Amino acid sequence: MSNALGIGPAVMINRLVHEAGKAGATHLAEVARLRADLDRAVLTRQAEAADLSPDGEARAPVVSSGADVDRLV
Repeated sequence: MSNALGIGPAVMINRLVHEAGKAGATHLAEVARLRADLDRAVLTRQAEAADLSPDGEARAPVVSSGADVDRLV
């Protein structure tokens, strides 16, 4: 198995669903749920960063690897 730094976010989400042993019919629903959780976590982190920023604005964190998915989901 490759490590989380060497795979993309979409692959990591599919890997998490596969490791959870979800059946074929629920696989896509679980992928969609995890993707929504990831999007919500990104927006939450952005809002937290904006609260701490002097100008009240912050950029969304970059999700570029499986490790970022692991950290946020």
